[in-house]
Amino acid sequence: MQPDEMFAKLESFGITDKATYFNQAFSRNIGLFTEEEQERLSNFRIAIPGMGGVGGLHLITLTRTGITKFNIADFDAYEPANINRQYGARVPEFGRSKLEVMAEQAISINPYLELNLFKEGINASNMDDFLDGVDVVLDGLDFFEFETRRLLFKRAAEKGIHVITAGPMGYSSAMLIFSPKGMGFDEYFNIRDDMADEEKYLSFALGLSPRPTHIKYMNFKKVDFSSKAGPSLNIACQICAGMAATEAVKVILRKGKIKPVPHYFQYDPFLQTLRKGYLFMGNKNPWQRLKIQVVKKFISKNKPKLKPDIPEKPGIIPVPGKDIEPSVLEYLIRAGIQAPSGDNCQPWKFEIKKNRIDLFLDREKDRSFFNVNQVASLISCGAVLENIKIAASSMGMEALIKYDPDLRENDRVASINLIPGEKKKDPLADFIWERHTNRKPFKKTPVAPEILESVETAVSSIPGAQIRFITERAKLKKLARIIYKIDRIRTEHKPLHEHLMSMIRFTEKEALEKRDGFPLKNLEAGLAGELFLKVTKPWPVMNIANKIGLGRMVALNAWQGMVNSSGAGLLLMDKMDDLGLIQGGRALEKAWLTLASHGIQLQPMTAATLFYLRLIVKQNKKSGFSKQHEELLTALQDEYHTLFRLAEKKLQVLLFRFGKAANIEHKTLRPAIEFLINK
Repeated sequence: MQPDEMFAKLESFGITDKATYFNQAFSRNIGLFTEEEQERLSNFRIAIPGMGGVGGLHLITLTRTGITKFNIADFDAYEPANINRQYGARVPEFGRSKLEVMAEQAISINPYLELNLFKEGINASNMDDFLDGVDVVLDGLDFFEFETRRLLFKRAAEKGIHVITAGPMGYSSAMLIFSPKGMGFDEYFNIRDDMADEEKYLSFALGLSPRPTHIKYMNFKKVDFSSKAGPSLNIACQICAGMAATEAVKVILRKGKIKPVPHYFQYDPFLQTLRKGYLFMGNKNPWQRLKIQVVKKFISKNKPKLKPDIPEKPGIIPVPGKDIEPSVLEYLIRAGIQAPSGDNCQPWKFEIKKNRIDLFLDREKDRSFFNVNQVASLISCGAVLENIKIAASSMGMEALIKYDPDLRENDRVASINLIPGEKKKDPLADFIWERHTNRKPFKKTPVAPEILESVETAVSSIPGAQIRFITERAKLKKLARIIYKIDRIRTEHKPLHEHLMSMIRFTEKEALEKRDGFPLKNLEAGLAGELFLKVTKPWPVMNIANKIGLGRMVALNAWQGMVNSSGAGLLLMDKMDDLGLIQGGRALEKAWLTLASHGIQLQPMTAATLFYLRLIVKQNKKSGFSKQHEELLTALQDEYHTLFRLAEKKLQVLLFRFGKAANIEHKTLRPAIEFLINK
């Protein structure tokens, strides 16, 4: 609603001035405030950095309390991941500025507000302006915005301003009050410049709730300081806003007793518990220091060592007409290489040009039997392109992909031309860093039809791409039998076996050094399976295992995986040429990311599609299979095609199973970016 429309609405209720509106809008506050206190509230200015889960609710809560003057800051935009806890997050607002949306929301409550908006967020250059004329700061910064928070608290103390920080912890809120005459932020949390980021986060978390209630029910495996992730509930955010707003009113009206740090408070409605106390010396307290060390060791012990690094998005926003910073281009490449590849061989190279990234096929990375004519690698390159295109949108850029017709001569797959502007962020952008292969047992619970429809819609945006699903139990069992028979070829074929063993990283040291292939734990084989893989690594041993029937255990794994899943999908392309393979890779990544966005796990079942591709693409009229294996594939082909309704000739890009499952702890790794860029 526009301002004129709002004031016209007020006039229809007989309200023509600010005083009349205030008398009616805040009349129910009287009795808890006096008339004089309610009037005084309208003259104070509150600063709220961050309009997310807590900050947005601070603004709304204080607006309804009668505060009329605010300095508010945020540089971010809404996306689906904000829905569970952020006041302004609604589907119509996806892609819009959080700051603008929350300003609109507040003004719709009180059209007489005075708002100063800081669209770039807060930083050293605008901190004094942000705190100008402010009476109280309510900290709404993201938990991990640590250095900005340190600067904010320091400058507020120097200016004589109270700062209140309330953090959502499980179902609860923990709250601290910093008085300009009391302990400072660094003093209370015992922060030093030489501390690692994770140490700072840990000190902040334990200082915020010295006697935490939420440890009784929170799954701390979902808390990851290194990737800046953790669970948060709207329930807790609302409690934060109520507690912090109450303290803000007490400070500015000088009403009631203020207990600044080292006093602490945590209220947990789930446990019906209030914990409060006085943390003598803050985090320097000997008992507190011991707790921090214990928790630090616990986190270190339980933290997977083999975990890919998630880079921070550059704080630079590309501007039309100017060269894109190298750090932005490198970030996009980092996003690109999160794509899947055959046995995680990573068959890519890149060149960075002015506002452009060129993607090259690295043929030497995969010369395996699976990768006939580089088909698997080209599919993977397509997934890289799609990741870069999606990631570019998160920085407001359009990515125009130009395919190279001379791919087979110069190995250049495509050029990605980047155009800065106001491109809306693709909702799939955040899931680039979460997508992974999951080999754990899946639940048989059906996936909602609308989710599968969203995957079909995503895939159809790539010309010539389509996807077909099997979800009926009887058909899944038939498919599982086919997969079992096909997967036996993997263990009975010497080159396939030797290639797989060459890509398994049997020790953490080897995985960290090479940063490709499969860390052993990633295969989810269990102790018995890991021992089997180690023992059968030499082909003569595997050959003996095959002859006595032990090799079938590997194929049985594939059968169990397919039977114990929600369904299977087969991605298809109309064209069976290089472009079809690349476009198929783009469609595959869109499908995978879409499933990931709905919390659905995926495991490729590559043998079927790549074996049948090899039969089609026969080199020198020889498939490379034994006569027995070729006859087996041919015999199964009709049944396989019938299940997926493959009457017409289509390029099979990938067969996969999908369903709900626990997240894996050991993911595949990627090399440092400098090893992938041609100089």
